[in-house]
Amino acid sequence: MNQMSFDLPPIEPEPIKKLSQVLEELAQGSQARVSLGNLIGALGEQSFVPLMILFSLPNVFFFVPGSSVITGLPLMFIALQMLTGRPAVWLPRVLSDRSLGRDVFRRTVGHALPWILWVEKLVRPRYWPLSRRTAEAIVGALSLVMATFMFLPIPFANSLPAISVIMLALALGERDGLWLIGGTITSLISVGIVVAIFAAGTFAMLSFF
Repeated sequence: MNQMSFDLPPIEPEPIKKLSQVLEELAQGSQARVSLGNLIGALGEQSFVPLMILFSLPNVFFFVPGSSVITGLPLMFIALQMLTGRPAVWLPRVLSDRSLGRDVFRRTVGHALPWILWVEKLVRPRYWPLSRRTAEAIVGALSLVMATFMFLPIPFANSLPAISVIMLALALGERDGLWLIGGTITSLISVGIVVAIFAAGTFAMLSFF
């Protein structure tokens, strides 16, 4: 007797929400305040890439003296978790409880959204031979080094590492091999610049003494 077999349709993966979608949904909510924990909860297992972009953007477009110290430390924390294989971002309560009032959050999203939408249109899936874990390890390691550069008080060494992290995060989020290559090259250039700055500083000190 022939056994009957039933071919079940493949389970479609849940579509990945873009950062712009999540921010719009939170801005339209009814809570009095929106915290970093709310954002992480809304993103779920997709929280790494958007948070890396959010913590890097201030060092590129909205530079304020000292902002790299504020954004660099959480970014180091996030990159280390990605490198070690955590499924989603965890932040200590002192960070996750940081919040903005609803009106302030809506205004902030309104200003940031055009930039985020523009950036999201630049990437697409292409030339991606890596497994998810390998890609996360590469992006996590490079981002950890770049975040360390941002955290250290190194003159003129914040913007390029921040751009590197954004490129790497976008590459990972959309499986874009071209952006991964670009982010890696930008990271290596950042390392070269930081090494040159330290070498110049060391040479100056030795010459002075």
